[in-house]
Amino acid sequence: MSHKLTKRHVRSIKKMMEHKGQHELRKEEKAQRRLARAQQQERAPRRRDWVDDEDAASFEKIRRVKAEAVVPLPATPRPEAAVGATGTVIEVRSGDSLVAFGGAVVRGILPPGARLVDPQMRSPIAVGDRVQIEPISSTEVRIVGVLPRRSALVRAVFDPSRWAPPQVKQVVAANIDQVVIVCTPAEPPFRPRLIDRYLVAASRDGLTPAICLNKTDLGVPRDVERYLEGYARLGARIVRTSATTGAGVDVLRDVLATTVSLLAGHSGVGKSSLLNALEPGLGLRVREVTQAAAGQGKGRHTTASARLVPLSLPDTFVVDSPGIRAFSVRGLPARELAEHFPEIAARASGCAYRDCLHCGETGCAVERAARDDGFLRARLESYRGILGDLT
Repeated sequence: MSHKLTKRHVRSIKKMMEHKGQHELRKEEKAQRRLARAQQQERAPRRRDWVDDEDAASFEKIRRVKAEAVVPLPATPRPEAAVGATGTVIEVRSGDSLVAFGGAVVRGILPPGARLVDPQMRSPIAVGDRVQIEPISSTEVRIVGVLPRRSALVRAVFDPSRWAPPQVKQVVAANIDQVVIVCTPAEPPFRPRLIDRYLVAASRDGLTPAICLNKTDLGVPRDVERYLEGYARLGARIVRTSATTGAGVDVLRDVLATTVSLLAGHSGVGKSSLLNALEPGLGLRVREVTQAAAGQGKGRHTTASARLVPLSLPDTFVVDSPGIRAFSVRGLPARELAEHFPEIAARASGCAYRDCLHCGETGCAVERAARDDGFLRARLESYRGILGDLT
């Protein structure tokens, strides 16, 4: 095979070299234009803005040019940190939080590594926490400690994004007095098993429960009324409201008065709408329940994060929490679960075995009583569902 270049090969090479020369010329012209624009805009040239000559740019040159081009900003005097300064967390967001301090709301920053102190906790702080702070500027503080909580509502969440075990704990709200479980007869549907889980968590954490049936203007079916009557017999306060018509809003205001309350429940039940009805000036964002085929009757998330909202009543605060699809109860010994179902605990002494878990054992008095009591039968099913999670 001959390696001699033919005339055709020579013509191809010449043509390629001509194109290459034109390409390099265009590149140089573009670099000159970029450099001119950079000079007009009075900014440090980027690496590709430098002309390819004996003074070609290096990273060190670019660093020096950038340093010289930066105009020093006037220094902001750092305020003196008050000894024992404390604030209240009013909202927890991704990466930071909002803290009420000194009559103003400032941005609270966690120090590096704070989230790794307890791998079992989703976040080291929660809405309602009293925190120790160090002022950084007039608009920012550093959170350096969390004061002991007098109460907290805790749930288990599945968080695969963390290196911790899949089931981690989340403090929904801290330093609260009661949990108001908001539900609806429809849109989204009434779900008693979620209510049961909230009641167990409230009982475990020593919080007063209340149930608010919102959207009563849609009509209340008889089976929903029977559930509410059963919950009332267990000691939960029942409030019927309609954020649309204003019915029952005054009663809810009395329930919330002089307390720190958590509004909890499914997405779309109208927690933010109720707060807007209680305090018309709030203007919280609300959305309609989705009617898409994939999510028929399910609520849509409107509140992105829990927030502490002060009401105009004295010493009255409400935590407006994001809607959830499920509430998992963890951190409770399986044999203690029945203590948080009063009607089951009251009948447990009649069981044939002292260690009866009321899951089909021979001689179970609870199962025997549930055959003639529809509410107890439904509660027993909820109990068994939570027991399955614990075991």
